[in-house]
Amino acid sequence: MTNSPAQKKPADKAAATENTDGLWIGPITDTVLSTFKDQDLYTCAAGISPSGIVHFGNFRDVITSFAVVTELKARGKKARLLFSWDDYDRFRKVPVGIDQSFSRYIGYPLTAVPDPWGEFPSYARRYEVEFENSMKELGIDLDYRYQTKEYTSGRYADEIAFVLQNREKVADIQLQFKTDKGNADKGIDPETYRKTYYPVVVYSRFSNTDKAEILSYDGGTKLTYRCVVTDKTETIDFKETPIVKLQWKIDWPMRWGVEKVHFEPGGKDHATPGGSYDVSATIARELFKREPPVFQGYQFVGLQGVSSKMSGSTGLAVSPATLLQIYEPALLKWLYMRRAPTQSFNLAFDTEVYRQYDEFDREVAAFRQGKCTPSRQKILTFSGVPAAAEEKATIPFKQAVALGQITQWRVAQLQELAEKSGFSYNAASIAARLPKAQSWLVNYNPAEIIQLRDVVNAEYLATLSADGKERVTKLRDYLSGTIESVAVLEEKVYAIPKRPDMSEQDMKQAQRAFFKDVYNLLIGKDAGPRLSTFLWAVDRATVLRLLSI
Repeated sequence: MTNSPAQKKPADKAAATENTDGLWIGPITDTVLSTFKDQDLYTCAAGISPSGIVHFGNFRDVITSFAVVTELKARGKKARLLFSWDDYDRFRKVPVGIDQSFSRYIGYPLTAVPDPWGEFPSYARRYEVEFENSMKELGIDLDYRYQTKEYTSGRYADEIAFVLQNREKVADIQLQFKTDKGNADKGIDPETYRKTYYPVVVYSRFSNTDKAEILSYDGGTKLTYRCVVTDKTETIDFKETPIVKLQWKIDWPMRWGVEKVHFEPGGKDHATPGGSYDVSATIARELFKREPPVFQGYQFVGLQGVSSKMSGSTGLAVSPATLLQIYEPALLKWLYMRRAPTQSFNLAFDTEVYRQYDEFDREVAAFRQGKCTPSRQKILTFSGVPAAAEEKATIPFKQAVALGQITQWRVAQLQELAEKSGFSYNAASIAARLPKAQSWLVNYNPAEIIQLRDVVNAEYLATLSADGKERVTKLRDYLSGTIESVAVLEEKVYAIPKRPDMSEQDMKQAQRAFFKDVYNLLIGKDAGPRLSTFLWAVDRATVLRLLSI
């Protein structure tokens, strides 16, 4: 086995540590600035192949570079966030939800595959547009590169020729990262590999696929290939007929040089010893004679609370657009940036989202009160949170879910109900959170929907004790009269279970039992929205009917 760069430590080149609240951003930026001194323009890069719905985990590629480019700008440097759409990649397989007849396009460039629903110019463009719209909503400005356009324009022709002229050297680098056992298992003879290795893909003009075999190369810009599908051969000048693409591990370092990239993150699959980054970094140094960009590997992001229905229909291909149905843009960026890339974390489609919103709101409040550490303040600022305090409080997400149902998701009605209930919420926060609360509830947590029963809950009624029935009757009698305000109603609701001889603990237990009885009679559940607010807002006649004993 050859001693090689494959034996190095993982390609976590930047000085990220296992901490939270944004402390990782400064060290990575320091590494970029010390590695590439005094650049006129710093380029932080990210890239994804639009082979299907862009996964929420791939978004960590963007947000990691976004954090570094934002920090560079904060330090007075000129910086850009370059995003490459690898849409000249081959169509590898038919994803979940696409008609299996699309298997006939396997091997085509992604931009040559039609949109399955006929709405976009190509299969690739469908997924690019969704992602780009999400980035606009998130306020992330990307400098896009579309690799089909870059390759077919002939922009990379000289680089392709250079790589082909040095193909044996590229083969030697590739062999450094292969083991003798691996070569034997795959039937690779190093000498034969060296002589027959062509680090390019040709998209045959006879079949439009990458199923092509290179027969010869003239040392310049001409090569002859055979289409495996049709058995036809053709000699082309790839400067004039740009149908040639570099293989991934050579394509990556080639573009680092062309675009002058200084920082680029990658998933842990790229960061493993001997993985894509190590190979590409070696090619950058030994072939292209350029220092590779600072690299930061990142852990994958998990999901919790995803229903089996959702998983089955999408294959868990949850996109940033899907996340933005339930997460505010600033909150979503904050969730990603507050953790070091080397840490994993979960996004939530269940009630864990309540905790995430509450924690975010507390951080924002502390930030506006000047009680944040500099690193926590930085993350909130980078996430787009303004420092100026709002006149009124932000509506908690859980409250938006609860009151939204009662008011049928109408902003003005919710604000009025909240004020009558003794709460004064910022109108902008209501308008922003209400659609996300509705989406969270209706699309992903329908079991949490609160609605009045159609008929009396006779089964539960039969289990009520004499005391329980007496308390429910008192509530019904009170609701039959005139109620001055939500505050008065709340006072009455809490007073009904009280007895003069009760201890405070016994009183709280009695109140909990009373509320449970009322919720079960009204909505068939042990708990629900704040009872006084709920009783104030819902149809009174229906409530009286359901509380009849």
